[in-house]
Amino acid sequence: MTELCDLDATVLRGLIGARQASPVEVLDSCIARIEATNPVLNAMVELCLDEARDAAKQAEQAVGAGAVLGPLHGLPVAIKEAEHVAGLRTTKGSPIYADVVAQADCRMVASIREAGGIVVGKTNVPTLTNGLTTDNPIYGLTRNAFDLERTCAGSSGGAGVALAARMVPLATGSDTGGSIRGPASVSGIVGLRPSPGLVPSEERPQGWSVMTTLGPMARSVADTRLFLQGMMADDCRDPLSGPIDPALFTAGETVDLGGLRVAVSDDLGVADATDSARATFKSKVAQFSGAFGSCEWSAPNMSGIHEVYLKLRSLVHMTRYEPEHQADPSGLTPQSRTDLRRGAEMTARDAAEAIAEHTEIYRRFQAFFQDIDILITPGRTLPFFTLDEIDAANARLAEEEAAGTNDMWAGRGNINAPITMMGHPAVTMPVGKDPGGLPFGIQVVGPYRGDAFLLGVCQSLETLFASKRDLSRPIADVTAF
Repeated sequence: MTELCDLDATVLRGLIGARQASPVEVLDSCIARIEATNPVLNAMVELCLDEARDAAKQAEQAVGAGAVLGPLHGLPVAIKEAEHVAGLRTTKGSPIYADVVAQADCRMVASIREAGGIVVGKTNVPTLTNGLTTDNPIYGLTRNAFDLERTCAGSSGGAGVALAARMVPLATGSDTGGSIRGPASVSGIVGLRPSPGLVPSEERPQGWSVMTTLGPMARSVADTRLFLQGMMADDCRDPLSGPIDPALFTAGETVDLGGLRVAVSDDLGVADATDSARATFKSKVAQFSGAFGSCEWSAPNMSGIHEVYLKLRSLVHMTRYEPEHQADPSGLTPQSRTDLRRGAEMTARDAAEAIAEHTEIYRRFQAFFQDIDILITPGRTLPFFTLDEIDAANARLAEEEAAGTNDMWAGRGNINAPITMMGHPAVTMPVGKDPGGLPFGIQVVGPYRGDAFLLGVCQSLETLFASKRDLSRPIADVTAF
């Protein structure tokens, strides 16, 4: 039986606006699903249900009074644990921040509330938002809603699982090397890494860096667009923020796929990819490539991008932690210690050369995009790890870091990080399942600052995929746990 919580956000918003469902009813349905599934999945880790009920009652009264309603009016929203929500902890999954309680909402959360969204709580993250799956000593392990013994990825893994289990219709994420896109791929949902600054962050220590962005996660492209409307803002505290494309404030128009020039690549020429990921991607492309004006297997020249990414990532991490934690990094994860060690070993010339090489690769990427409209890759090329395999990989990382030899080998299979470095918007969206019956996603990369165009393309793709059984959105069986 379909419950209110099973409906997409756009459907729920329409029902609320038409007075066919109340915000209180929608919230109660989501709370019931959280209570039924979260004890097993552990996606939601901090809840503020009393406050949410009060907000839902106020939202219901506003509907009854005929007030002007925001785009997210009455919709339950989950916030990633690493972002500040007034009165809730912001531990980042680490004991070193276990006592941090937010005194105020961050800018993104404030925008969501202003748009009518109702915050119900926070979703789980890996320790220090940095890990192969979503697990930490504060809140524990989050399990994948499609297979309890496999990874839900990270760092927005809790958000992906909460959406897959239909605990909430909307959840926020953040993305550096793929922390929105990876979890979206393995949970069968949609995640947008928007153009840097479109969803402003006043808290990033390196405000001019394009590496880390906040963004929306949802179950459909239309929901993702709707959520983005409630998150984006022009905030001068984020130096990458600026005027917003008016097209993003509209309901969105689909794009004629028949007029598009599309490039597809299973590895961008730089990412490690499993044979399974390559074969599955190829079979999916064969089912939708005919819809485009042209579709060619082609990759930009991104040689050297992983080395640049790891170096510049280390520079970001050098300003991410307090001085005492950098002086004594024993409380950090092996990955974080590796980032700090690599950063400390770099000279000013090393950093300058990495920035220059980054610029050169970026310009080659722009030249590539002169001949195409959209680039499509797998959403993830790493194996769909079991939890036992994650444990073994983490043990290896710890051993290598202790010996000073860890060079982030796990990142070599990351097909998301190269796109991060280009600053282009990218959507990961589901294209059915892999041969093992697990969700499979594609990463759709749009032109520079082309968020509205990209979402229009993805809306058209989603409509096409829904008509094909092997490409339609996978649905997790919430009765199984």
